[in-house]
Amino acid sequence: MHWELCIQYANGTEQVLRAFRDLETAENCVDRLYAKGYPMHIAYLIRLAYAA
Repeated sequence: MHWELCIQYANGTEQVLRAFRDLETAENCVDRLYAKGYPMHIAYLIRLAYAA
């Protein structure tokens, strides 16, 4: 499976930051981002990537 690391803004829009093949690697990336602090106006999320 392929996973996408996305940033979600307060207005609901999302942007893909990076794609991963391994869920654990994607989760580690989010952990490193949140280690710098929890922003109030955005969220980082991981979702399953769908082929177009």
